Amino acid sequence: MTKESGLRRLTLSESRVARLVAEGLSDEQVAERLGIGVMDVSAELAEVFRKLGLRSRTELALLAPEPAEPDDTSSGQHEGGKGSDASRR
Repeated sequence: MTKESGLRRLTLSESRVARLVAEGLSDEQVAERLGIGVMDVSAELAEVFRKLGLRSRTELALLAPEPAEPDDTSSGQHEGGKGSDASRR
């Protein structure tokens, strides 16, 4: 099984935990962010490692896709800038 197919097998909860752990958050921080218990985070993470054949948080971080780079259009300004008619619509 490839890592990509393993990623598709993760539940939504496992995916959320995996993403946050890959970003470098501790189990306690993940639990607080998701509103679940630390033991739940540990259980979800163990299942992620099992499904993906991983042994460490570092391997998980290396597997995780890079966050998307913000582009110029995400600044909230339209092509015409602040004073244009397009931004007032």
